[in-house]
Amino acid sequence: MNEGLQDRLEKFGLSLYMIRITLAASLSWLAVHGLYGDQYLYFAPLAAILITQGTVKASLEKGCYRLLGIVLGGAVSLIVGRFLDIGIVSLLLILLIGIGVATACRINVQAVSQVGVTSVLALTFYHDHYVVWRLAETLIGVLIALLINMIIVPPKGFDKVKGLALEGSLLLADSLSGLAAGGKAGEPARSTLKRSSALLAKSSSLQKELLYTLSHYPCRKEMHGLAQATAHLQKVHFYVQEIAEELSLLPAHYAASDRMNEVMAATADCIALYGARTLSKAEAGRPLTESARHARELQLCWFSELQGHCPLTAIRDLGAVFSHLNRVLDVIEQAGYAAVSAVALPARSEAARSIPLVNKGLSHKL
Repeated sequence: MNEGLQDRLEKFGLSLYMIRITLAASLSWLAVHGLYGDQYLYFAPLAAILITQGTVKASLEKGCYRLLGIVLGGAVSLIVGRFLDIGIVSLLLILLIGIGVATACRINVQAVSQVGVTSVLALTFYHDHYVVWRLAETLIGVLIALLINMIIVPPKGFDKVKGLALEGSLLLADSLSGLAAGGKAGEPARSTLKRSSALLAKSSSLQKELLYTLSHYPCRKEMHGLAQATAHLQKVHFYVQEIAEELSLLPAHYAASDRMNEVMAATADCIALYGARTLSKAEAGRPLTESARHARELQLCWFSELQGHCPLTAIRDLGAVFSHLNRVLDVIEQAGYAAVSAVALPARSEAARSIPLVNKGLSHKL
């Protein structure tokens, strides 16, 4: 669906979710009517309406729970109904057995509630093959709802998840360059680090959702590259989080020194350069390998100087910081070899924002 068309439809109340439900229910009704005639036409559209969610994965889970509840509740009702007449005793027995078995098997609560609904209705319509009809038509409704969810998706979904990963990488670089401030001055950097984690996690989750849709097929190679880049950035985020914790243990004159700021900025430049190179088509003036080599030299140089005039306890904590900084560069270098060219985002301003950060840090050092 075109993004502009979606915006115009939403102005009239035609949201993507409402369109999915309407189509799924209508097509389910037509399918059952064509196959079975007028018998129990409401089960398929009812299932399509109830299991349609915002994502294919959520719809699949809800559909499976619904089918499982129907099978279990229907089976118990058929067994008990053969030996007892319809009444309060048979109803209580069916509910106790059906819900008890479902609960004992640790089945999801959605399936447990469906067991109770199916048990009561199956006992009521016992003479009309209710369970068979309901199971068959519910399955049809579930399949059609899943197909609609796979076809009708938000426009430009790939560009959006890539944009989230790009923004997360830029915030990750910003947070690392600001961590050396230490104390209260470093709080904005820690806040930025949390935002970066949330963006990378959201991008990773949405990427998995895209795999269930048909729209990802034309860009499946780019999806693989994006998934790898996001995984690398999440690993880098873990090391940056460790750096933040180690810096909080250091005295301020070590953590917030000019040389430490220089080392942090050089390492952050590599993160921003990797994000810009992998997740956009923004041009970078300096190769990633050269930037990583320069950052590694600064790390070794400053750490060797510190060893000459720092107490042993400070050297121990500083060693942890520099060890994690080195691991950040290791991940970036390994990821750089596997980086793939990605399609440029419509919002070039976000991609271009990483270049001033890279160029500013590099020009200062040169």
